[in-house]
Amino acid sequence: MSTIGLWYPVYDRHLAWVGVSLETDTTIDVPQEFFGQMSGAALAIDEIDGKLFFVGADVLGACKQPLQLPFPSSRLVAVLSENFLSADASMALFRAWHDKKIRLAVNGLNVPPGLSRDMIAVHVFDAATARTSFGEKTLLEASRSGAKLLILGIGSLELFKWCAATGFSYFTFGGLDTPEYGGKPKDASRVPLMRLLSLVAADADTATMEEVFKLDPKLAFGLLRLVNSASSGIRKEITSFAQAIMVLGRRQLQRWLQLLMFSLRKENGDSPDILMQRAAERGRIMELLSQEGNEKTDREEAFMAGVFSVLDILMETPLAELLESVSLPQPVEEALLERKGRLGALLDLVCATEQRNLTVVRQLLPNLGIAPETLSRSQLDAIFWALKIANSK
Repeated sequence: MSTIGLWYPVYDRHLAWVGVSLETDTTIDVPQEFFGQMSGAALAIDEIDGKLFFVGADVLGACKQPLQLPFPSSRLVAVLSENFLSADASMALFRAWHDKKIRLAVNGLNVPPGLSRDMIAVHVFDAATARTSFGEKTLLEASRSGAKLLILGIGSLELFKWCAATGFSYFTFGGLDTPEYGGKPKDASRVPLMRLLSLVAADADTATMEEVFKLDPKLAFGLLRLVNSASSGIRKEITSFAQAIMVLGRRQLQRWLQLLMFSLRKENGDSPDILMQRAAERGRIMELLSQEGNEKTDREEAFMAGVFSVLDILMETPLAELLESVSLPQPVEEALLERKGRLGALLDLVCATEQRNLTVVRQLLPNLGIAPETLSRSQLDAIFWALKIANSK
């Protein structure tokens, strides 16, 4: 199998998008043309202009030297891996990269022999060990030294807030931790959404859906604002819910409701919308992958499975309990609760990529008939699509 490259969005402490991280299996040799192909796919997306690329030294070291980059060298952050640090030739290569204004990053706080501390622009930490291996004071002092701190694979908003308060500047998220259920009051703000989603899935009549909108002013306002924005070619302003549902269409209404569930905040809440971005990413990549490989599945069902797969984290309630109030297509329900069928296997693949579990990714791709480059391309598409959704709400 060809080299697997996985993309992850990199955020700042305000969850503004600042770049992408390209991660690979460091135990496998990387082809010389790999970085050129991967960066070319990313640069085809307009929104990436001016953003940073965090790339492993194993990938960059496989390229023909001196590096010929398709973007300014100051946008590249070369993450120096352990298997490269022991060779004298590698140190000469790192110094040459530094002279080209490429930023150097190392794992942890130690500076490798042969490099000076002022050459290190970023210190990289694993979310699984950063909190237990380094004290808050140590990290804060490191963040004030001139170099920035990057943490990889955050699994919870609580850890994100701790890192932001401890001097970290760059953040990537991994598999999101499942919350502890029970003991917390249920958030009732999404109950009308759940009911509407059930009605749409059951192909209920418009009049029945109208009644739900009439009982929720915020939801009603959001629908009318959305449909009037989306239908700028229609001269007459849309003022009734029945008109809005007809103009928007059942499928688009369903998607809007699914994503709206993740954008709602509790009263006075100030939590970043990372769950909305993750739900949108999952929905989009599931939709794209549903049309790839050795078996095709329904695009809308795939999107729904992706979005609903993080519903238990959002509502802090077991997924099986939540789905009791919603009528879903059988393939979607089986994928969510039992990981059955093609949708279940695709969901396993998406979760494995988020968790950076390359062993599982490598096992699942041939079973699904999906090429590594197709997965990487779909990841990029999903990341940027989700960022647009989050920024337009």
